[in-house]
Amino acid sequence: MLYICGATAHAKIAIETAEELQIEIAGLIDKSLLIEDVFNYQVNLQHEVKNELERFFIAIHDTGLRERIVLENQNWTYLSLIHPKAIVSKRAEIGHGTIILPGAYIAPDVQIGNHCIIASNAVITSNSVIEDFVNIGPNSSIGSNVLIGKGSEISGNINIPAEETIMRDSSIETAYC
Repeated sequence: MLYICGATAHAKIAIETAEELQIEIAGLIDKSLLIEDVFNYQVNLQHEVKNELERFFIAIHDTGLRERIVLENQNWTYLSLIHPKAIVSKRAEIGHGTIILPGAYIAPDVQIGNHCIIASNAVITSNSVIEDFVNIGPNSSIGSNVLIGKGSEISGNINIPAEETIMRDSSIETAYC
């Protein structure tokens, strides 16, 4: 059973990806009192782990908030969601709680950390390292031998050439347009 933490736009994407993967969704968890359900899945304010078979996915775009939720819920077991229309090399390493959306291409020898978002049509080429809690926007291209540091946000339609290092405080939105 999968519980999705979050109930807004990113949760809707996670729901559809989980459904494509035929993963049973038990419900959503969100602090908002205004959202009762999303796509007919009930939203609860909190959740206590009942058994070891429960899995969780944090469907929140904000990298810092995603990290805080992980730190607050260290007893949760996180599931990654890799859309069936994404192409992921069998030689790539994908961390826990990461989502890879349709059309994304992940090359061999790529390491993607925990709780990352790899948006639709993003391309990450060989020997690149994407650390934990990173967002890669749609239609972005990451060259070979690139390091993207923890918590970084790469907006959509960005091309990062080979042999670059991007850290959280870098200006990524305009640096490689």
